[in-house]
Amino acid sequence: MLVNASKINIDETVEEYGLADHLKELDEVGLTVVSQETLRLTDEWFDRLRDAVIRVGEARTGVTFDLAKGPSAKFKGRPGEIGQIIFSHLIYEDQAFVDVLTHPVKKALMTYLLGERHRLAVSDGWIKWKTPDTWEQEETSGFHVDQNRVTPPWRWQVPHIANMNWTLTNYSRDDGALAYVPGSHRKDRPPELGEALPLAIPVEAPRGSLVIFHGALWHGAYRKKTSGLRVTMLGHHCRSYILPFQDYKGRISEETFATSEDPDYLRSLMREDEKELQEEPPAAPGVEQG
Repeated sequence: MLVNASKINIDETVEEYGLADHLKELDEVGLTVVSQETLRLTDEWFDRLRDAVIRVGEARTGVTFDLAKGPSAKFKGRPGEIGQIIFSHLIYEDQAFVDVLTHPVKKALMTYLLGERHRLAVSDGWIKWKTPDTWEQEETSGFHVDQNRVTPPWRWQVPHIANMNWTLTNYSRDDGALAYVPGSHRKDRPPELGEALPLAIPVEAPRGSLVIFHGALWHGAYRKKTSGLRVTMLGHHCRSYILPFQDYKGRISEETFATSEDPDYLRSLMREDEKELQEEPPAAPGVEQG
């Protein structure tokens, strides 16, 4: 079982949303898929998140992304070669990207994996379209682990990093879904070259799902065989002793915290409660005269 000093803080959420089986899956499989019904979120909520990802993509590239047809132009380099593009630092772009962070189910599952004082390490949007025929491999994202910054062997019961993926379009193998090896997080090491693909299975999940997985889980992504877009929002989270990949501390407005559904948790995710880092020298002690 995962070592979880914060279990007492998530018991109510686990009971209210019926998450016990999801915790068991995180232990045994290393990944769990939470349905839209369990999340208690509307279609409109997911539409807003999906449209925000696409809007950011269009603003940053000048390319139109049509849900049914794909991008309106061809990309050079890696995006065009494999048919996907990732946009970082989404939290600055739209309130929708803040709302995903404080959802009680996501909070409970991340707390179960990473303990109470975990941080947001990545806030990314991922748009994927049909993989070009010139790409010969079955996977478009090579198999890896998210906590590879930490030297193995690890102790799987205490993951250093965990990941969330919000599926904003239907998610299947032919749609270029996440590929993973169930239980591989317990091996406490990354995969050897060519080891993972023969053992992998796809995440099959309808639009409106939340996929959470362990930072030591072997995973990649299958090539996309269908037309149209696969749209996902993802977010690495890490324990407090890991330096996040993207630095948000001091860059989030007080209004954003104040209007959040869980201001204290959001502050913690942004490292605003960080006490260990001393930014200025302490005042010199007083000296007695005489």
